[in-house]
Amino acid sequence: MEHVNPAKRPTVMVEDSKWTGYFTELQPLPCSHQSEVRITDRRDELVQKVRCIIQDLGDKENQGMKTVDALERLGVGYHFEQEIATFMDVLSRKPAVGDDLCAVALQFRLLRQHHYDATCDVFKTFLDDNGDFKDALRSNVDALLSLYEAAHVSKCNEDVLNRGPNGGHLPRPIQNKVLHALAAPTYRRIKRLQAKLYISIYDGDNEKDHDILELAKLDFHILQQMHRDEVRSICLWYKDLNPKSTIGQYIRERPVECYYWALGAFYEPHYANARMMFAKLLILLTFFDDIFDSYGTLDEARQFNQAVQSWDEEAARKIGNCYAYVLSYFSDTFEAFVADNGASPIGIDCVKEEMKEISRCMLQELVWRDERQVPTVHEYLTEAAVISVQYVPGAVTALVGMNAKDEVFSWARSYPKIIEIAATMCRLMDDVAGHENEKEDRSKCFTAVDCYVNEHGATVQQAKKALHGLLEEHWRRINQEFLSNVTVPVPLLTVLIDIVRTMDSMYIDVDAYSKCSKLADPIHKLLNENACTSLLPIYTECTLRIPIMNKYHLFSNILWR
Repeated sequence: MEHVNPAKRPTVMVEDSKWTGYFTELQPLPCSHQSEVRITDRRDELVQKVRCIIQDLGDKENQGMKTVDALERLGVGYHFEQEIATFMDVLSRKPAVGDDLCAVALQFRLLRQHHYDATCDVFKTFLDDNGDFKDALRSNVDALLSLYEAAHVSKCNEDVLNRGPNGGHLPRPIQNKVLHALAAPTYRRIKRLQAKLYISIYDGDNEKDHDILELAKLDFHILQQMHRDEVRSICLWYKDLNPKSTIGQYIRERPVECYYWALGAFYEPHYANARMMFAKLLILLTFFDDIFDSYGTLDEARQFNQAVQSWDEEAARKIGNCYAYVLSYFSDTFEAFVADNGASPIGIDCVKEEMKEISRCMLQELVWRDERQVPTVHEYLTEAAVISVQYVPGAVTALVGMNAKDEVFSWARSYPKIIEIAATMCRLMDDVAGHENEKEDRSKCFTAVDCYVNEHGATVQQAKKALHGLLEEHWRRINQEFLSNVTVPVPLLTVLIDIVRTMDSMYIDVDAYSKCSKLADPIHKLLNENACTSLLPIYTECTLRIPIMNKYHLFSNILWR
């Protein structure tokens, strides 16, 4: 295994992003040659029509569940938060819908997504004497698909959802829905990208509501224009920083990719302030990461860590101007968050304290690397890597941008289980997908894969498979923490998981943040492709992603007609 001499700087390979200067000169995307005012007026008219549809659902639970599911997948549920909340409250007091597995699984998933801790006992009626799902269900593809989606909101020790019947023949009309689910289940998708992709699927649904479909297309266009304006603002702010000149050529320039991450965390118009703050922080965290991993010697890293602990820009300048620039960028941006964005000073202080923890942990990783000490997986995760993945300051900044109350920051600083689990998941995703990149192009620090290989005498592929299994366990654990937390507002808990969902989509087979060409297509879909044109079939471009765990193989034996 190759190691870095402590006295030498790392040799890194940096992939340039095609988007860095793209959005600084931005033209509006036309939509059917109609004025934006007309489009907005029509959207608002459709919002009122759909609101009446929801209010008229009454006791039509099945239709109501399908409507709510469609609205949320299409990204327009934020228009109807009160109406959906009322419907879900009524649904939570209704018994499971008889012997219809498709409806039972949908009810179970929707309730859990909305923070109702529905019991998985509702599935027992569909089991045979051996505790497995009945073979007769194999031909019910709608039920299998609904069960597959429901399995992803399971908690620990819910074994009933680990058993799924093998698939049968799949009729053509439902292929896109199944492929969409296998590529990534609804619960784990980036909501904005899900909305864009689901429009074409819903358009082909025989049960679609034409008003809802039109609303989804127009609303996507309106929000896309807002998001394009925001990303342009981020790019201009980044251009003024001029980091290649002030910090160095070794940094990864990712302003648009950072905004894409923010868009994955929250896309709704009322979270514009949160998106801008989150994207800017991620940009600065990239500088911070790169100066440790891609530039500094171990001695410089020790000195810089001391400067960070005392937040002393002058001490950083004595190491080198690039270190002082990084620290000053953070200080100036934090001050602007408070002065210009109305951020909570207590929340920003919380972010700053987390930066000190990150610095300490990044230094520990360099010490392990240069002293050739390979920790155990447990030591690696608990002593450094879970913090150094930088999830916590990002999560706290998201809470700041969403105007969380000050007591929430005290809660976040206590490192509650949901944050610990989320940070661990991000580290596992990063290390499994980015292992080869870390070895070949970046700092050559140890990853969780290295630690597992060294600890268990395993191959790299065996280590990755085991760590994928650990990640699946953490998905169930984070579901459990989400459902059991009754003190923090649900939107704040949700964004903590949405950050993980975005990470999950960016670290599938490779570290797509470093190998940023892999993000070109989803960024194009969300920020540069006209949503009002007819949408092409999506699965010519989509790599199927079937999770490792056996319970996610419900459709592995399906035969296409």
